[in-house]
Amino acid sequence: MAAALQLLVRTPETASVLTGLPELSAAQSGVSSLPAKSAVPSPDGTKLAAVTDAGVDIISLSNGAKLLSLAVPGVVLLDWSKTGAFLTTAQRPSKQEDGQPAKNIKAWDTTTGSVVLELGAKSVNKEAWPLLQWGAGDEAAFHGVTNTVHQYSRASGFKTAKKIPIKGASSFQPCPAPGKQLLAAFIAEAKGQPAVATVVDCSGEQPVTISRKSFYRATGASMMWNAPGTAVLFMATCETDATNQSYYGESKLHYLPAEMSRADEACAVAMPKEGPVHDVQWSPAGDYFVVVAGFMPAKVMLLDNRCKPVYDLGSGPYSTARWNPFGRFLAIAGFGNLPGDIVFYNKLSKGVCKQMGATRSASSVSAAWSPCGRYFMTATTAPRLRVDNNVRVFNYVGDKVCERPFETLLEAAWLPPPPGTTYEDRPASPERLAAGGKGGGAAAAGVGSAAASKPAAAYRPPGMRSLQSHLQAGAAAINSGGSGPTFSLAYDSSSKPGRISQSTGKPMPPGAEFVTKAASKNAKKRANKKAKAGGEGAADGAEDAEDEPAAAAAGQGSSSSAAAGVAGVTEQLAGASVSGAAAAGGDADAAQKRVRALQKKLRQIQQLKERRDTEGPSALEPEQLQKIEAEASVIAEIEELGGTA
Repeated sequence: MAAALQLLVRTPETASVLTGLPELSAAQSGVSSLPAKSAVPSPDGTKLAAVTDAGVDIISLSNGAKLLSLAVPGVVLLDWSKTGAFLTTAQRPSKQEDGQPAKNIKAWDTTTGSVVLELGAKSVNKEAWPLLQWGAGDEAAFHGVTNTVHQYSRASGFKTAKKIPIKGASSFQPCPAPGKQLLAAFIAEAKGQPAVATVVDCSGEQPVTISRKSFYRATGASMMWNAPGTAVLFMATCETDATNQSYYGESKLHYLPAEMSRADEACAVAMPKEGPVHDVQWSPAGDYFVVVAGFMPAKVMLLDNRCKPVYDLGSGPYSTARWNPFGRFLAIAGFGNLPGDIVFYNKLSKGVCKQMGATRSASSVSAAWSPCGRYFMTATTAPRLRVDNNVRVFNYVGDKVCERPFETLLEAAWLPPPPGTTYEDRPASPERLAAGGKGGGAAAAGVGSAAASKPAAAYRPPGMRSLQSHLQAGAAAINSGGSGPTFSLAYDSSSKPGRISQSTGKPMPPGAEFVTKAASKNAKKRANKKAKAGGEGAADGAEDAEDEPAAAAAGQGSSSSAAAGVAGVTEQLAGASVSGAAAAGGDADAAQKRVRALQKKLRQIQQLKERRDTEGPSALEPEQLQKIEAEASVIAEIEELGGTA
């Protein structure tokens, strides 16, 4: 059964529920003009937690009745558990009468109103919230302390904590998939040591490392699991940019599998364009993720759950990506300082994306798909903008369904569907697609639709009028199939969307499909040198490939295979004219390179064994012990390739 869509909006004085499209009027029953400093709905769509001066009230969303009142004054942040059975509140740090720090983080049972867990935190802020994270099904709660993550089991009443040692972990994220007790953790770069991203299995008494990757220039990271819990993305950030190209620092994206058999697939996601990573979002099904990256105009790319590029969605003034709840429709938008262009795509089979429509929602701050997956809401909120606050709703082809203005709007969000409410994953309607496509290419370029909704043009100084005319002429030229101006921060006429073909030559590691300019140039030099030498080639091309300054001991085999993969791709492009004998010589060189890499790995194993014998097994990391256990397989592979161990 489907229910009417509902929007929760909060102004400085009250929180209200709006219902009914296109009217968006106040709900006849339920929450209406509820005094609240903050309001957060439960994931199951049945309750609303509202912060008041006296504490926190839990309100029924069906009839507006007060279910519970939690006496916890001064709450600044709220967070619901996965199922809505528990509510976490945070107060500002303070001290008790005896001078000891007060326990300002509390987890409440929303059925009885009792406190099930109390913790203390020296600092509370939105960037690090929530400090208490819940596992799948609320079976456990996780809290990070120095060098350790504490796991509180629901079965034990959250009374005892299991200690999971992760030295130096600054942030972590439990796996959301049921039945998987996995943790993704990030260790920041410090004292010359590289940052580390790792996935550990905490189901046993001691944590077991599933995959691990080290890299430099990373002081913080956010983690994003896919729904099945088979992979996790690390968005690593650094406050400074070593290349001095960005005032806001730099960001990189790293991919780690959550399966030990695929641990060597951990890699840095190769960006198709130089610049920051603006947004990355997993599909709700967990089979694809979309990346918006690069200096403006930013590039948008769709990749599968093994980090293989699938589809190029082109470039434009975009900074935000949003999937609908079923993973069928995808919205790419540019908010903040960007014009607000929105392009809607239909993801077909095998990752092919077909544009359905486009529109513009100027000055928008946030956006979200409705629970039914057919409508897209944008909101202009304070304090980002103090004027023209509003909520706009569009359908999946870009037609505006409704707009409601507010004097001051602080938050706007769709309410989750209540229990028993189901929405069908329906494809796009052919009639609506045809009606949405009548706008022509101007709407697709984000120009015509914006012009139709804009008021009279604002005054521009005479010195800026020629520039404005130049940009408008460029957009019109791109619309009509021309090349447009030679420079534009909004659109790149040379970037055409389309499917990314996979190479049928040498196998490539994940993330190696896009080759950097430096690596391509080095590969061309090696190919030319190899052709002149009659196919005998350079001695060690893999060592010339560009890579991170350092890598963990457990990742040496992965780094060698990634470098060989990059060299393989570029050699195919640069050495197409090499004779058959030279190609055979290249295969022999590849085998020799592999043997040298394995011999190097074998030497490292011997060093680890000596260290184990002198200092004991406790002096080694779990992945180093696993590397020692792989000695027999390394020797066997060397002998298979004709080398000597």
